[in-house]
Amino acid sequence: MVLPSGTFTLVFSSTTQFLTTPNLTNRSVAVGAGNVMLDGTWAWSSGETLAVPTASNDNPRKDLIVARITTLAADGVNGLAIELVPGEPAAAPTVPARPEGAVAIAVVNVPKASTTFTVDEVRATSAYPDQATLANGHLAIDWGGQLPAASGFPTGFALYDAGTNQRWVRTADAKWHTSDPGPWRTCTLQSVQTSTGQTVTFTGALYIRESSDCWELSGQLNTSVTADFKSLIIPALIPTGISRPKQNTYAAGAQTFGATSAGGIGRIALMANGGIEYANNGNVNALYVNTRFVKSPHNT
Repeated sequence: MVLPSGTFTLVFSSTTQFLTTPNLTNRSVAVGAGNVMLDGTWAWSSGETLAVPTASNDNPRKDLIVARITTLAADGVNGLAIELVPGEPAAAPTVPARPEGAVAIAVVNVPKASTTFTVDEVRATSAYPDQATLANGHLAIDWGGQLPAASGFPTGFALYDAGTNQRWVRTADAKWHTSDPGPWRTCTLQSVQTSTGQTVTFTGALYIRESSDCWELSGQLNTSVTADFKSLIIPALIPTGISRPKQNTYAAGAQTFGATSAGGIGRIALMANGGIEYANNGNVNALYVNTRFVKSPHNT
């Protein structure tokens, strides 16, 4: 494999290798077999089972499982040693530093005065931004919502975000771009007051997702009473993980009306302050939303 230039120097050949299996009964962690490239050199391990040191009675601890090149076998394949680096017990424990020339596999969380522990996979997460894995034909990592600086990659470089299932391309203006919509996220519903002083509670669900090209809003909101929303209301808030438009951006939405309503059009907006704004010219008892807000120079 030939790697284009970039900030990745530690690359796993698959997302399914070096998987960890904790065993609380005998206080150990089994690490599966796998291949990894460390600074341009491929190395392989058939796996290892590691003992987890006894917990401190006073403070919790974080240990780090790593792999590093140790031997060159007769067939020319480098061997890996899989090791556990113990952390220091502390009220707020930190993960020990990854040794030079090693690759991080998992973090072992050890509570104080306990026979139990948990394991977090870190092979390709934003905790180690120079580590990646191969997936969907790209270098992949679960960025946790924070991509690396595009300036560290050449124009046209493609990477895959395993956390959001999105392919990103580095553009000529040193930015990341994706046409893949990210995961649906749940908006936070709010109670509102109408211009007549009516308190309205919303039930149902409203979801939002985004790509570099647009935001998409979808769902159904039911009102506790049939209400007239001629005055602007904020029935929901944009969740974290979704960007805000730099300018308020608007669309039309469809809704069902109360029995005495003459009908009409609703206006819905994504606001720069994170609110989802709504108004209409008729009574509403259910709001159905399936709206796309295009990102443009005006609102991005």
